[in-house]
Amino acid sequence: MDDLNNNNQPVSTLTGPDTTTYSIDPDTFYWTYQAMKVMFKFLKLNVNTHGDDTSWANGDIFLFNHFARFEAVIPQYLIYKKTKAFTHAIATKELFSSDELISKYLINLGGIPTDADNLMFHVSKGIFKGIKLIAFPEGGIVKDRRVLDDKGRYRVYSRSHDKRRKLHTGPAVIGLTIAIFKASVRKLQEQGNIKKISLWATEIGLDDGQQLIDASRQPTTIIPCNITFYPLRVKENRLTKGLKLLQKKLDKRLSEELLIEGNFLLKDTDMDIQILKPIVIEDYWSRWEETVTTLLVDQSQYSLSELFNREHKKSTWGNHIYSMAHRHNVEKIRDTYMQSIYSGVTINIAHLASSLFMHFIKQKKLHVNKKKLHELLYVSAKLLQQHQQLNTHKTLQDPSTYRDLLFKNTDGFDQFLRSVYAAELIEKNGAYYRFTGLLSKTADFDAIRHQNPIAVYANEVAPIPQIAEVIKNALSFKINKRQHDLADMLFEDELLEYQLDDAYYQQEKYHLINQTQSLTQPTAPYILKPKKHNGECVILIHGLLSSPGELSSLAKKILQRGYIVLGTRLKGHGTSPWDLQRCRWQDWQQSVRQSIKIARCYTKKVHLMGFSSGSLLALHFAANRHFNFASITACSTPIYFNDPLIGLIKIADKTNKLVKALTGTEGVLPFKKNEPEHPHINYRHIPISSVHELLKLVDITKRRLKKITCPVYLLQADNDPVVDRTSMGFLLDSINQQVRQYDWVTSNRHGIVFENTDNCHQKIVAFIDSQHQIA
Repeated sequence: MDDLNNNNQPVSTLTGPDTTTYSIDPDTFYWTYQAMKVMFKFLKLNVNTHGDDTSWANGDIFLFNHFARFEAVIPQYLIYKKTKAFTHAIATKELFSSDELISKYLINLGGIPTDADNLMFHVSKGIFKGIKLIAFPEGGIVKDRRVLDDKGRYRVYSRSHDKRRKLHTGPAVIGLTIAIFKASVRKLQEQGNIKKISLWATEIGLDDGQQLIDASRQPTTIIPCNITFYPLRVKENRLTKGLKLLQKKLDKRLSEELLIEGNFLLKDTDMDIQILKPIVIEDYWSRWEETVTTLLVDQSQYSLSELFNREHKKSTWGNHIYSMAHRHNVEKIRDTYMQSIYSGVTINIAHLASSLFMHFIKQKKLHVNKKKLHELLYVSAKLLQQHQQLNTHKTLQDPSTYRDLLFKNTDGFDQFLRSVYAAELIEKNGAYYRFTGLLSKTADFDAIRHQNPIAVYANEVAPIPQIAEVIKNALSFKINKRQHDLADMLFEDELLEYQLDDAYYQQEKYHLINQTQSLTQPTAPYILKPKKHNGECVILIHGLLSSPGELSSLAKKILQRGYIVLGTRLKGHGTSPWDLQRCRWQDWQQSVRQSIKIARCYTKKVHLMGFSSGSLLALHFAANRHFNFASITACSTPIYFNDPLIGLIKIADKTNKLVKALTGTEGVLPFKKNEPEHPHINYRHIPISSVHELLKLVDITKRRLKKITCPVYLLQADNDPVVDRTSMGFLLDSINQQVRQYDWVTSNRHGIVFENTDNCHQKIVAFIDSQHQIA
C-alpha cells in the first residue's frame, strides 16, 4: 500500500458556520484505512460488493440507504480500497458537536456536518478536484425500513418531525448544478472566453483553466447503492451483556442499537452492497433548458457559487425559468435514485418468509401449516429466479441451501425462526406456526428491529413490485395439482447445482489435479421421458468417482419400456475430485432423496437401481418402509473389498484432517492416484476422505438390510477386482430371501453394468418389468 502522502491526492478545504476549516487529512485517512483492514479480520461482518466494479472509479456522488451507524464509514473505506480516492461524507451535525476530539477526527476523515456554510458549493468544488461525495439521502437511520406511506408514496420517517417525509434532494441539487456548470464551461470554451474559465478554475481551486475544461467534458454521475444486512438477530451479544453489568439501566435507543448493530459486527452477518445503474445527470437537462442556461452565461458571472444561489433569485424571466427547470429536474433525479436504491435490496429467505407471514396476518389467519409454508417458500424462491434483474442473496442462488426447505429447515431459515421466536412473534404448535398478537401490533420506531423483525424484513422488500407478484403466484401455486411443474423446478435445481459446483471447482487452485482428469462421458444429471408413460419411474444411481453418464446406456433401454428415467448425480461427482473430497456420505444420501422427490411428482411407483456405492444407497433407502419402493436393483454392492489396505483408510483420513487443522494444508495424502477401468467416466484421483465416507455408508447399510421388505435384485461379478465376492454372501444372508433374487456374472471386471457384461441390461430391465407386471 502506498503512503497517502505520496499519492499527490487533492485535499479539500471548506469553512463551516463557526469558521471551522473542513480539510481532509491524508495521514488520518491512511491510518483509518489500515485500521479498518485489520478490524475486518476480527469482525464477523462479511462485506460483499456486487455490480459494475468500474462505478467506484467513474462515480462522483455515491448514495446509500441507512440502517446502521457503523455503515457510514464503510463506503469511504471501500472507495479508497478500490480507487485510492479521498471522499467527503455528509453526516448529521450532532456528530460534530458532541465531542471535540471525535469532531476533529471526523473532519480529518472527510466528514462534513449538514450545517456547514455553503456545504453544497464546497463539496462540489471537491468533486471537480477528484474527491468523491458520499451521502445518505434518507437523512438518518431508517430502522423500520418502511419507505412507502399508506398511499404507496416513497416516504421515510423523520424522528425530528415525527412524520413521514420525502428523501432529501441535496445530492440531486449538487449533481445537477455541477452538470449545468460544466455545460456553461463548454459553451464558454466554444466562445473562446478562456479568461472567465480561468477565473472559475481559480475559484474552484484548480491549477488552470484547462483542468476545468477537461473535467467539464466528463459526465456527472450519481451511483445509487443499496446496503442489505442479513440476518437480523435479536438475541443479546457480548456488548449488551457487558454494558448491562457496568450500567444497569441503559438508554432505550442505545440499548437497541448495541443489540442489533452489535450482532451485525460480532456474529456472522452478510453486508451486501449493490452498486446500481449509474445516473448520468446530463441526461436530465434538456436542450432547451441548456439553451436558457447558456444565454444567462453571457449576462452574468454565473460562477459555480452563483449557481447554487441562483435558485433563490427570481428577479428576471430567465432566472425564473431556470429555477423552475432546476427544481423540476432535481425532483426527477431524486425520484430516480430513490427508486433505484429501494429496488436494489439483496433479497433473502427472510424477506420471502416475512412477506408470506404478513400476508397471512392481513388475512387474519391465526396459524399456518409448517409443511405448507416450507413449500410456499420453495416455490417463491423458484419464481423469484425468473426475475433475473433483481438481486438475490447467495442462499437463494444455490439449490443446496433453499431446496432443503422441502426436506428440512435450512440454516438461513432456522436463524430467521430463532429471531421471531425470541421476539415472541410466532410460537411452535405441533404441525403449525402459530401467530401471536405481537405480530400485528405497531412497534416503536426505535424498538421495531428487535420487537418485530418480520415487519422490518417485509417493509424492506415492499417497494419491489415483483416480490408482491412472486408471493401472489406462490400462493396460487397448488402443489397437489401441479406436481409436474414442481418436478420441473426440482430437476432444474439439480442442473443448477451441478453447474455451480462445476464452475466453482474450475478455479486455478484446483487446476493441477483437474488437468489430469479425462472425463468425456456426459456428467450432468438427466431425466428421460417416454412418449407413452407406463405410470412408473426408475432412478439410476451411479458409483463412487463416476457420474450419471455411467448408466446412460441402461437408461435408454429402460426408457423404451415406458418408464420415466432419472439419472441421479451424487454430490461431488462429475465435476472435480476436489468437489468429492468435501462431501460426506449424507450428501450422497441427500442427492438420492432429491431424485426420489422428483420421481414422486410423477408416480407413486418408483424403482431404484444402483451400481457399486450407488447400490449401497439404494439398499439404504430400501430399508425405510416409508418410501415403499416398487423394487430395488443392487449391482456390485461393496460390503467387503479386495484391497488389503482398505483398513488403513480411516487412519489416513483422520491424519489428513489433523494435519489440515494444524497447518492449513490438505494433509499428508489427500488423494490417491486411481487407474480406473473407464477413465472417461471416472476420476483419476480418489479422495481419501470419500473412501472413508464410503466405509461409513457400508457400516450403516449393513445394519439396515434386515428391514428391507420390497423386491430386491442382486447382481455381482464372480471375480470382481474391487468388491470381494463374499459381499454377495453377506447380502443374501441379511436380506429376507422371500423378497430377493440374485445372479452371478462371469467377469473379472468391476464395471459390469457399464460394459453390459453377460447382457446385464436385459436382466435388470426384465426384473424391473416383472415388478411392473405384478403391480
